[in-house]
Amino acid sequence: MKINRTAMRTVEILELVASSEQDLTLGDISTQLQIPKTSTFDILETLVHLNMLYIKEQRLKTYAIGVKAYVIGNNYSKTSLLLNSSTAIIKDLSEKTGQAVLVAKEDSGKVIYTLKQDPTKKVIATPEIGDLDYLHATSSGKAILAYSADQQQLLRDLSLPQCTEKSITSLVQLKAELFDIRTDGYAVSDREKEDYLYAIAAPIFDYNGVVSAAVELVCLYQEGYDPAPHIKAVKKAAREISKLLGYDR
Repeated sequence: MKINRTAMRTVEILELVASSEQDLTLGDISTQLQIPKTSTFDILETLVHLNMLYIKEQRLKTYAIGVKAYVIGNNYSKTSLLLNSSTAIIKDLSEKTGQAVLVAKEDSGKVIYTLKQDPTKKVIATPEIGDLDYLHATSSGKAILAYSADQQQLLRDLSLPQCTEKSITSLVQLKAELFDIRTDGYAVSDREKEDYLYAIAAPIFDYNGVVSAAVELVCLYQEGYDPAPHIKAVKKAAREISKLLGYDR
C-alpha cells in the first residue's frame, strides 16, 4: 500500500498539537516531527483555513486544535460502537467500586485512553482521555498485548523504559506475564507506571473475537489491598462490553 506523505504528515501534526501540554510554534512542530519548515507551514496554513487548527497566540503564532477537529472527534464519540457500548457499563463499574475506570486501545505501539469515568470523589490523578502510555507498564496495555494478533510485531518494536522500580524491563519477563494474563483473563499494573497506582484491566473483544480494547480500573495502592473483588468486577464489565460488540463466546 502506498502511503501519501503529506496526508501522513498532516495526521502527525494534528496528533502532536492535540497531545502537547505546551503551546507549539511552527518551529517546534517542524523540529519535533522532523518535517521541513516550508512543508510544515503549508500544512499548518491549510489546517487553519479548514478550522482544524487555530492560531492560539498571535504574537508567538502558536497552534491549537480547532473547532472542526473537535466536531469530528465528537462525532466519532457519538458513532463509535465501542464507546457507546462501554459508557453505561464503566459508569456503573465506577459507581460500584468508587474508582476511576477507563477504556483504552492500542495505537502505534502505545495505549491510548478513549473513554473515562471518574468516581464521585476523585482523590488521585489518573490518565485522561487522549493520553498515550506504555503497553508494558499499564494493565490495559498488557491486557491488549496479551491477546493481540500483532503481538510478535508489537514486541519486536517495543521499548521497555523503567517508569518505576517495579516496571518490567525484561522482554522474557514480559512474555511470561503475557502468558499468565491469557490464562487468568486479566492484567495488573502494580505500581509499574506510577509509584502510587494499582490498576486492573481485562480485554474487550469484537464480534470477530479480536481484542479491540481493554477496560481498566485504577486505584490508589494501599498496604493490605485485596484486588480480588475489583478483578471480578473488571472481568465482568469487559465481558458485558464484548457481548454488546457481538462477541458471544
